[in-house]
Amino acid sequence: MFAQYAGASYKLKQDLNCAPSCLFPKTIETVVDYTWYNNLPASVGYISHNDRTGVIVVSFRGSADTQDWVQNSEFIMDPWPEHIPGSMVHHGFLTAYKSVSETVTARITRLIRLYPNYKLVFTGHSLGGAEAVLCAVDVLRMVPEVKSRVHIYTYGMPRIGNNAWADSIDALGIPIYRVVYESDLVPHIPFQWLGYQHFSQEVWIHKNQTHFCGMEQESLLCSAGTSYLDYNIKDHSQYSAADWKFTLQGVPETARDGELYQNNL
Repeated sequence: MFAQYAGASYKLKQDLNCAPSCLFPKTIETVVDYTWYNNLPASVGYISHNDRTGVIVVSFRGSADTQDWVQNSEFIMDPWPEHIPGSMVHHGFLTAYKSVSETVTARITRLIRLYPNYKLVFTGHSLGGAEAVLCAVDVLRMVPEVKSRVHIYTYGMPRIGNNAWADSIDALGIPIYRVVYESDLVPHIPFQWLGYQHFSQEVWIHKNQTHFCGMEQESLLCSAGTSYLDYNIKDHSQYSAADWKFTLQGVPETARDGELYQNNL
């Protein structure tokens, strides 16, 4: 369900609407409350809620051209956030998130008070996953009482920050599903020798099996054990090909473009 919400962010234009991804059986009746479309630095996404499932979703879109991003990125880090001593995060991810953070967090704060019993889920694919985690940390700083409602689902997310950052995310003790599909290159950059480290709770989709990797930050029994010679960009666009394949039964004909969704996600 949350992979569908993450993929919906790729559908957004400036007249933002998350259909058809929000018309699948598990996401139908989703109401989009707020959208943003910032060009420079690029940050695109939406906030929605669903009364049927009792969930508020904050979804950030990934890069429009992942391969160019991989080739051209600068992997410098900035100190952030101030309340986590020693924490450093990727300059580009932080700049993108900060370009929309004030308005986005204000909208989230309004919704969590409007729907006090709803789960609050942050999600995104690729760079969108990185922004989603930054946003989750920001909201938890501002509204710490919402912690019991927060969940994070990311897909093909790159490393965001250093060891202090990764340790602080683990210390939150919230449900996190950091999904990696097969030999996707992106979750293995920026490189560890540059000081980057993933936080725990990886879910590795490998040979049609789902492996929950526990609280080891980068287990060699999961995607970190993949040979660097096998890393590829192709797997980065295959996150709809695992256990969360689309169910098109009951979806209006106008919404049945799962192929386009798969390509974009």
